[in-house]
Amino acid sequence: MDDSPNNIRLLGNILTHDHQVLFATHGKEAMEIAVEKQPDLILLDVMMPQIDGLTVCAWLKEHERTRHIPVIIVTAMNDPEAETRGFAAGAMDFLTKPVNPPAVRARVGVHLALKQQRDALEQANQALTEEIRERRHLEELLREQAEFDALTGLPNRKLFHDRLEQAILMGVRNHRVFALLFVDLDRFKWVNDTLGHDAGDALLIEMSRRLKSVVRKSDTVARLGGDEFTVILVDILHESMAELVARKILEQLVQPVTLKGQEVAISGSVGIAIYPVDGDSAVHLVKHADVAMYQAKESGRNAYRFFSSALNEQLVQRMTMEGEMRQACLRDEFYLDYQPKFKITTGRMTGMEALVRWDHPDKGILFPQHFIHLAEGNGLIVQIGAWVLRTACRDAARWAEEGFKDLKLAVNLSALQFKDGEKLLDLVEESLRETGLPARNLELEITETMMMNNIEQVTATLHKLRALGVSITMDDFGTGYSSLGVLKKLPVEGIKVDRSFVNDLTEDSPDTAFVAAILSMARELGVHVVVEGVETAEQLRILVNQGGEDVQGYFFSPPLGREAFSAMLKGGIEVGGGLMISAA
Repeated sequence: MDDSPNNIRLLGNILTHDHQVLFATHGKEAMEIAVEKQPDLILLDVMMPQIDGLTVCAWLKEHERTRHIPVIIVTAMNDPEAETRGFAAGAMDFLTKPVNPPAVRARVGVHLALKQQRDALEQANQALTEEIRERRHLEELLREQAEFDALTGLPNRKLFHDRLEQAILMGVRNHRVFALLFVDLDRFKWVNDTLGHDAGDALLIEMSRRLKSVVRKSDTVARLGGDEFTVILVDILHESMAELVARKILEQLVQPVTLKGQEVAISGSVGIAIYPVDGDSAVHLVKHADVAMYQAKESGRNAYRFFSSALNEQLVQRMTMEGEMRQACLRDEFYLDYQPKFKITTGRMTGMEALVRWDHPDKGILFPQHFIHLAEGNGLIVQIGAWVLRTACRDAARWAEEGFKDLKLAVNLSALQFKDGEKLLDLVEESLRETGLPARNLELEITETMMMNNIEQVTATLHKLRALGVSITMDDFGTGYSSLGVLKKLPVEGIKVDRSFVNDLTEDSPDTAFVAAILSMARELGVHVVVEGVETAEQLRILVNQGGEDVQGYFFSPPLGREAFSAMLKGGIEVGGGLMISAA
């Protein structure tokens, strides 16, 4: 910028050979060009009309778009005051008039090179800053992946253990009490198997949201994996606070959720351990909360339980028993007893029920009520049930060969065996084919609860079993949810009245009226009825008066081992009053 045409022409001649040069003859024009064109270097004459060069320099250094552009002041010789003011305004260098062309070219070249270096350094700094930002973002993503569950966004197992250790340290330092809740979703596997894994994922996301909604921001909700969650409740004043949260959790979990257009209701089981009374280490607290959760699940689900030493002892006993049960399957420690069924009107034996026993090496003979629930829980019931069916069919086939061709063998089925209906069908077909037992001689007993858990799937499998020629009986009738109206829609040929209705059977008892109603309605529907648990002559007399036909119980015979049952078949048995009953 210079107001002298001669100076402009001179500088132009010096610089235009190597550079593109823009000219301004007054301060305002120089400002506008600098802002718009963003030159690499600006030369300003100090002495200018209206706005002098030093004022323009100061303005350029304050403006955001031009503050980075180097400025060289052109001034008259012997003007030290102008130089001082120029440096104060932000100038980088000075040229004196009259200008020396080589000096101008040298000064301009140096400052342009310096600017290029500054620009390159700034670009490098920007690139470094961006790289640092991206690296930090990547580190944050990696940290989230390492510490947070990808599906629900909750802290994962690693971060949960870190938070738990922190809670323990705070507890030690400040003598604080906190609670650890172990939460497990009931029927989650059913959702996955029935509606698919995407529905299961949606359910987990919704349940995670509900869990977070019932705790404070200072608390931690974590997902350990699958359908297992934990909650750390810090700074609780009393264990009742943990109990209140557990109740709220159960209330939230049981609310229906819509998955794939279908309303699904699940529940939860919650175990609670309190620091420090239930453990002063992460390992013990997690273990004890887990023990309490399993106790809640075994109590009927949709429940919570606090840890206690008694619970721990029960867990140890259960784990020991489960291990022994697995060994029992390998060592052939199971065997069968058979309890006969009789027709009252003819005195003839109509069949027998196969009942599994465990010849435990230390505890002696164990009956089903002592181990079947464990087998149901660990899945061994499928293996045990298959062994029972094959063994019972083999024994019944041998008795049929000995002449007892009309006896019907009753075998109990487990709900777990219906999880894979095709596998159950194959098992029944193979057992009949391998032993030679006619299908008409096999009766499969199911429970009411089994029917109600998944009635569509179970019903479909029952129809296929009926197509094989076997008969189906509903066991423990009256203790569950079904009705005779439901039975009419199912491929069930018979029912067994539960022994609980026979124990107090007298002429005037409500149980007598109940049994009479069942017998009457069953006759109308054409459903066969067996009354089990008959132990006295009085009970038998009442059943005869009510029109009962088939009975089973200790009044006639206890369950017998295979050899004893064979002997009874051939020799008959004597029941109360000297009545002889036989299978022939």
